[in-house]
Amino acid sequence: MRSANADFVITGSGLPVMPGKPTKITASGDLLLTGYVRDVDSGHDEESRSLSCGIVSRTVDFVECSAEHGSGEILDKSLDDIARDLDSHGIGIETDGSELPKEARHKLMVGESAFSSIERRSRGRGVLIHDTPEGRVRLATKPAGKHAGRLKRGVNILPGSSASFTEKGRYSDIKVRGQATEGSDKQQFRGQSSAKDNGISRKRTLILRHEGEASTGRMKKRAAWHARRAAGNGTTANIIASGWRDDARTLWQPNWLVYVEDDWLGLDGWMVIKSINFEQGDMTKATLSLADPRALGGENPRGKTASGYSAAAVDEGDFEDE
Repeated sequence: MRSANADFVITGSGLPVMPGKPTKITASGDLLLTGYVRDVDSGHDEESRSLSCGIVSRTVDFVECSAEHGSGEILDKSLDDIARDLDSHGIGIETDGSELPKEARHKLMVGESAFSSIERRSRGRGVLIHDTPEGRVRLATKPAGKHAGRLKRGVNILPGSSASFTEKGRYSDIKVRGQATEGSDKQQFRGQSSAKDNGISRKRTLILRHEGEASTGRMKKRAAWHARRAAGNGTTANIIASGWRDDARTLWQPNWLVYVEDDWLGLDGWMVIKSINFEQGDMTKATLSLADPRALGGENPRGKTASGYSAAAVDEGDFEDE
């Protein structure tokens, strides 16, 4: 969820803004955030005053407020249509154009927010949920685009950047088990799908319970998605870039790919932007939180030179009897 903090210079008595005020943030005409003032902090000394404001995306109500639904049960609808049914605060739902599968039955827990309810289901479907500059909720199954140019040490990567490589959360074998409410075959009663992470050389097994109605296709996708995400989260970086835009003057965007070339950090390949912290003070810079693209549903980046970023392949899931 997008948020911002800003400091202002004010004159005169009273406060010009209070929490709850609708607002937009733009950068040279490009929309960054649509939402509300959340926090207002003021102060003064003998000669001057200070004012700081915290601002959040419209999607804050989708994340924090309880969803309202007549029956609390939604039948035979896709994940995006379920999200629309639960969008009782009128935030707005969109997709990246992918056709999401229908869910036989979705149950809203008492007091649950729309985001929590959808996120619980999205884990097994390979769907990423994020907000847009317009303050809407977007459901995506892949990175949204590629930034022009590259981030390169000595050119536009600033000191203080870092990278991390870990095997934490990665398993050689990921097994997903579940049951279907209809049918009499073994696949309905005791189905299991599995995926392998070839980047883990020793045996490490993880068994997951499939959320919702199980089918061979859904469990295979769940296993492969978990393996890819774990592999992706094994390579992360925080890159401090000079400026807010790529070589085509496009603002850095979450869920977009960017090529990173930094031999000191052991990075040479495409990475996906998880989040951005735009800063404007003594200089204009952006801190990009990056990961292997598989962390957000992308493909194997196959980095060229860095041994730590070799991005070993993850096998797709296969069905097997439990």
